Amino acid sequence: MELTIIGSGTGIPSKTRAYPCTLIKIKGKYLVFDTGPGSLRQLFLAGVTYLDIDHIYYSHFHPDHSLDLVSILFAMRYNEPKRTKPLSITGPKGLKEFYEGLLSVYKETITPKTFRLHFTEIDRGELSCDGWKIIVEPLCHSMHSIGFRIESLTGKTLAYSGDTDYCEGIIRLAKKVNTLVLECSFPDDQKMEGHLTPRLCAQIAKESRCDRLLLSHFYPVYDFSIKNNACLPGELKKIYDGEIIFTEDFARFTI
Repeated sequence: MELTIIGSGTGIPSKTRAYPCTLIKIKGKYLVFDTGPGSLRQLFLAGVTYLDIDHIYYSHFHPDHSLDLVSILFAMRYNEPKRTKPLSITGPKGLKEFYEGLLSVYKETITPKTFRLHFTEIDRGELSCDGWKIIVEPLCHSMHSIGFRIESLTGKTLAYSGDTDYCEGIIRLAKKVNTLVLECSFPDDQKMEGHLTPRLCAQIAKESRCDRLLLSHFYPVYDFSIKNNACLPGELKKIYDGEIIFTEDFARFTI
């Protein structure tokens, strides 16, 4: 299993961080988690085209996590070579309504002509795929927000939070995973409801007993905080003694 951070930023524009998007390659398939604005180009820069994507998973439908679905479907319809293999899209309750809303605006420009779309709505449970399993838990962010745990047949595990506050759902998803990808939006002294801070991320990593913690989804104020707090990594190590990485766009990890 290979993980690439496609976009490590948020809904606030950044010179160095793109909107949220994460890529996982497993069993020769490309799984995309969230598609913030510009994700299609970011994926292309990472070597993945609109023809390659097999599955898209949405943690929730806030614009910074979902808007590039329009660009992806538009490219799949109009560009050459045309896509023919099916595209599976999975998300929480409201996924089909979300797509129908996009259709009402963009109509035939995002309606597939040469391939099929398959939608799955899930708020909690398991999904079996060809070579891996997805476990879904509701998380504490918006009305319908979910996180994902990916388990390969070879025993490799990864958890992806999307946006969340501290909650039992993310602890369950992250239990003893090889790699945990958490949003880390704000500094500890500027905590916002529905989001995590460094110490909360470290606490989740400690309680879940994961092997490695990857932090992403940084607001600009947090980037400033990192650069001006040289003691932060050491402070987090007092809570969680595993590997902690503050990710950047296009960072790749093998699991």
